[in-house]
Amino acid sequence: MHTLHNADPRHLGPFRMLARLGETESGVRLLGRRVGAGPTVEVTLVRAALADDQRLRARLRRDVAASRTAAGRWVRPVEEAELDASAPWVAYPYVPAVPLAEAVRAAPRGLAEDDVRVLGAALAEALERVHAAGMVHGGISADAVLVAGDGPRLTGFHHARLPRQGARGGREAGGRHDGRGEEAGGADAYDSDTGRFAGPAPFLSPEQARGRAPVPASDVFSLGAVLAYAASGRPPFGDDAPPQVLYRIAAQPPALGRLSDSLARILTGCLEKDPACRPEAAELRAALGGPDPAAPPPPPRLPSAVVARLAREAARALVLEEPGTAPGPAAEAPPGGRDEPAAEDEAFPDDDVFTAPTRGEGRNRAHPVADPPPSRTAATSRRAVLTAAAGAAGLLAGGAAVAGWVAGRGGLSALTDPGSARRPATSPAPRPPSGTAPPARWRFDLTDATSVPPLVWRGKLAIITNSQEAVALDLRTGRPSWRRDDLGTDATPEPISRELALVTTNGRLVAFNARDGHQRWVESKYSGTGLTFDKMLSVDADGRHAYFTATGSGSSIGSGGSKPPTYVVAYDTRTRRERWRSRLPAAYGDDIGAFPTRRSLVGLGYPGDEVELISLRLSDGHQEWRRRFDGVSAGDKVGISAGRGLLYAARGATLRAVDIDSGKQRWSLDINSYATTKSPLGHPVIRQGPGGKGDVLYVSDGAKLVYAVDPDRGTELWRSALPDDTVWKATPTLSVTDSGRTVLAAAAAGVFALDARTGGVRWRFQESGGEILDEYQVYPARSSAVVAHGAAVFMLPVE
Repeated sequence: MHTLHNADPRHLGPFRMLARLGETESGVRLLGRRVGAGPTVEVTLVRAALADDQRLRARLRRDVAASRTAAGRWVRPVEEAELDASAPWVAYPYVPAVPLAEAVRAAPRGLAEDDVRVLGAALAEALERVHAAGMVHGGISADAVLVAGDGPRLTGFHHARLPRQGARGGREAGGRHDGRGEEAGGADAYDSDTGRFAGPAPFLSPEQARGRAPVPASDVFSLGAVLAYAASGRPPFGDDAPPQVLYRIAAQPPALGRLSDSLARILTGCLEKDPACRPEAAELRAALGGPDPAAPPPPPRLPSAVVARLAREAARALVLEEPGTAPGPAAEAPPGGRDEPAAEDEAFPDDDVFTAPTRGEGRNRAHPVADPPPSRTAATSRRAVLTAAAGAAGLLAGGAAVAGWVAGRGGLSALTDPGSARRPATSPAPRPPSGTAPPARWRFDLTDATSVPPLVWRGKLAIITNSQEAVALDLRTGRPSWRRDDLGTDATPEPISRELALVTTNGRLVAFNARDGHQRWVESKYSGTGLTFDKMLSVDADGRHAYFTATGSGSSIGSGGSKPPTYVVAYDTRTRRERWRSRLPAAYGDDIGAFPTRRSLVGLGYPGDEVELISLRLSDGHQEWRRRFDGVSAGDKVGISAGRGLLYAARGATLRAVDIDSGKQRWSLDINSYATTKSPLGHPVIRQGPGGKGDVLYVSDGAKLVYAVDPDRGTELWRSALPDDTVWKATPTLSVTDSGRTVLAAAAAGVFALDARTGGVRWRFQESGGEILDEYQVYPARSSAVVAHGAAVFMLPVE
């Protein structure tokens, strides 16, 4: 499945379009749902450029008429059709299925014989109905057979014709024909206008290969060729150049060496050169061991890759059936752009549309994302989709009913990826189509919301903290590796060695083993001394020294005797001794941020109504300098680029760069002066740009705009408008992936991924069913991101 293209209709007749299923030479296949209560359908829409082709319209009418006449459990009925519309379309009940050719490609040596017999018996039953109606299919091939979880579907009736009554060798109800192809009403074997045969050469009958019209026995021959292909992985007459293939069909015996003797005998009869020697469809069904048409058939067993795809499509179609989950109106196409996905998405035609996961039941456990509860109005369609997927589910459950699979394997979420338990951790996840958020790898519900970034430890664990607990989640599975309620804190742990991490909690400095959560040591010697820990500022790159603020007893000079002094403390994590402490100016309080440079610890404080930087020497904590900046006040949103020696300040609609050494303004940009409504900017973020070609400054505003700015010159590179949601009041928080290719914007409306080169919105992730006022938080972790929404945590693949 794909997201709808810009030019795709949003409604056709009574159906609302949900997604794009694929394309053919003459049309587009869309997924739709009847407005109100009704089934999910697959709609075939003729391309506008071909709408005036009367031959195409005639073939479409023939297909619809034949499908309606032969409709049964192995032939899809026509749900609705508009054949006289400016762009004709036909709707069929939607069944998750793949072409037989694709199923065979997933099993290069062919499908199991028992399964070929099941498929063959079902298709022979379909032919019984076709021939009983006096029709000839005329185009049976591996591409005309779709394989669903519960069995095949015969399609491609646009070549079907009603044989002329009284033709030589014919029977009234689809009996044997002598194969001379003299029926005036027979389907043409060769179209002189298009230069094409009625079907792929490897599956044509000898009479069709000679240019004659097909008869019912021709369908039996073609079905025999299809079954031989399914059983061996190779067409019985080869698949090289059509002239050679057609010669073998007309003059040489089939190659059935890979088949068992019993199956080869059956198919040899189907592949007789003389149509009169071939079995009728009913005889073929009986020979294959097919049940009576009134009895329920067994589902075929399919390759695991096909089973997984069918199950994913079934589950995702169910999600799309939820009211409100269909794609909204198309965005405007970019200037000069095409009505199709980006080129990188074209390489993934089997990827699926999938909405964000819902809030799962239960707390304190990891689980795959679940699907929404069924909608009453969609009940009929959901049953149909589940029935079609039942065979696939039953395969993996040892033949059990789909209800048993759903109940025993974790609900419909298990159907979204039934092979995940066996897939190696190194297997790449399917790439989602353009505009669609990738499905979360997992979700975990905390006991309370988190508000600080997690510590991603050695690419294996995400250590997440809140005021109640600390939990280490396996980045691959989302399962908790450990959890402790004595490490609860509203601060991110800092790594200090290959094994240890450090955190301040309950006035103590605690080192713990990141692998198992066990405390290694606790520093509480300041307890009772009048000095208490406040918050962690940072650690050295090697983790040797930790810097934190601590509040002392008494009052600061100049504080009016009402405010205790605040210190910056340097602590040696190896010797577990304080290295130095430096008293901050009284006006700072504990509202300070800091980052170490090669020789100094630079702190950012807000004394009074101003912004001030203070530099402390790393060796002894001596105050080296303090610097304030003209025009930069405490209300400004500030970011610092130590390498450039620049401070960036956002106030209102203006973004400024100030030289740290001189305090002079480098540049100023009134960035949203021509926006509809001026809106305050958020915190500037400076990160490496895409392709490693230098840094980029990113900033957002409350008007749902994200900007990219050259950090040295102050020129705007691009701006991107995000969807306007009424619940979204604050400016989104920005972050950038390690590669620099993706900008992530998070707020109450969800998480948006933007192309860092162009600003184009790639996708939006939003938890359906979550609290709409909870702000999303996103924390990049290599090519993925940890997303927090309230107490729910997700792992989301990004790149």
